[in-house]
Amino acid sequence: MRSYLIPLTLLLCSILATGAQAETQFLVSMSSNQDAQVELLYPTSIRLDKVVLDGLQQLQIHNKNNHKEITPIYWLGAALLDIQNTAALEAKRKEILSQLAQMGQAADDSIYTAKLAKLAQFLRQIKLGQRVMQPLHLDLIRINDSYNPLVDGRFELILPQRPTTVLVMGAVAKAGSFEWKVNASSKDYLAKAMPLENADNSFVWIIQPDGKALKQPIAYWNAQAQDIAPGAVLYVEFSDLVEDYSTLNANIIELLRNRAL
Repeated sequence: MRSYLIPLTLLLCSILATGAQAETQFLVSMSSNQDAQVELLYPTSIRLDKVVLDGLQQLQIHNKNNHKEITPIYWLGAALLDIQNTAALEAKRKEILSQLAQMGQAADDSIYTAKLAKLAQFLRQIKLGQRVMQPLHLDLIRINDSYNPLVDGRFELILPQRPTTVLVMGAVAKAGSFEWKVNASSKDYLAKAMPLENADNSFVWIIQPDGKALKQPIAYWNAQAQDIAPGAVLYVEFSDLVEDYSTLNANIIELLRNRAL
């Protein structure tokens, strides 16, 4: 499908600098899985509150012009991704894909190999950006100076709708999305995803929609309750990994933290 960008060029005091190229770019959309709907260009560094406000307003105009329903933003899942500095994340992804392929080749189990390949395919398709780990709710940015920095470079700004599912990944037989329920626990979701024999059954990682990662104890002897927000990812670690794969779990979690809805 062809993507239509709405350019918003704010020249401010440098309007006389004819032909000057914008230094700071923001590609704005409601999902990381779609092309940018709005492009914001600024000639210099810009405060984050201005970017979020401009993005919100232009996204509403875009949706209205395209006869799309304007829905509330799910601020917990809003994400600002630095797409100019992704080399470290791409190196981790390359290492992960290589390790999963090696694990699959070493396994004498075609079903297990297929599950590793499915995980690899998901991680291969993630659109990566170095996530700015801070709240993006406009009200919070405006009242707290530490949340309203000057930013410059190239970014993606994702302002999503509220999702209705939770994603379960890792050492599970049925990885995928499951309907979010207000009172559902990690164990409820894991029961549907069915952990594999080499899954770590003592803990599960919860990557909330804002990128925060929490290691939740779930065994009978250490279980602790933890809220799970719509759009969260539950990651079940692979246990008893040999030294060659010692970074696998941590690297996957890092990719999931830098993934937007």
